Amino acid sequence: MVEGQVRALTSRTERQGESDHSTVWTFRVERYDEAGDRISLIPVEMRGYRFEGAIHDGDWVRAGGRRKGGTLHVNRLENLTTGASVRAKGISKPVMIIACVMIALIAAFIAWNFYGILFEAPDVPSDYPSDFP
Repeated sequence: MVEGQVRALTSRTERQGESDHSTVWTFRVERYDEAGDRISLIPVEMRGYRFEGAIHDGDWVRAGGRRKGGTLHVNRLENLTTGASVRAKGISKPVMIIACVMIALIAAFIAWNFYGILFEAPDVPSDYPSDFP
């Protein structure tokens, strides 16, 4: 958990596949001691398809997450300046469930068609001789 002031906030969009994209916020949280001296800079990254809430340079925030490669990755934080909760939103669960069901249906359709091609007997004309010596 870190608490401090937001500095150098940037926002960028990253493509993920043909049509998907996500937004990435990067910033530093500057921490200060009791005397007001800066004691550390912590790089922070938030990723999502969209965000609820906002932060700006100079806002005081509290955030918790996991460190990866020296950067703190967070999904949510508290903006202590405004009192707002800020969250990075991913794909909603209903959309994810619908996508999984659609993929399963398409896979089942493809498998059913391959089964028919591989294992069904070919159509034999009625006048085809069936007596073999």
